[in-house]
Formats: sequence, C-alpha cells, structure tokens
Amino acid sequence: MKNDFEDKMADIILGEAVTALLDEDVAISWAALTDRLRSAIEIETDEDRIRAGLRAIEEVRREMHIRNGEKTGGKRVAGLTEQKLH
Repeated sequence: MKNDFEDKMADIILGEAVTALLDEDVAISWAALTDRLRSAIEIETDEDRIRAGLRAIEEVRREMHIRNGEKTGGKRVAGLTEQKLH
C-alpha cells in the first residue's frame, strides 16, 4: 500500500515539474527536469513530497541511463540487453 502511495506521489511531483517547465516555455530535457525536481524538493517542507521528489529524480536518472544505453546499443545484462528489459 505504501509503495502505491509513494509511486503516485512521485508521478504527481514529476508531472508538476514537467508542467512548470512547459509553462515557462523551457525545453524538456533530462537535465532540465532533474534540476526542476531538485529545486522543488529544496523548498519543500512536507516529508512525503520530499521523498516523492527524490524518488522521481531516481526514476528520471534510471530512465535516462536506459535511454542512453539504447542509443549505444544497450548493455548486456544476463544475456539480455537493457532495451529488452524495459
């Protein structure tokens, strides 16, 4: 149950960050999104939202690494490429 809540909160925080970037007419990139999430958690006081922001940052980083692996042909993991794992 807790993971569902944390996943939903991370999605909400991520959506808020993307919306803010769009509102400011900033190009969406991994760096811009990560910076926006970091900025959001620096001023946040609610512990649940801070944890969700950190979780969102980790999700963005994980996705960024997966996408970068796809561009370079993917890394081999236990006989599979990262591309096939996602």
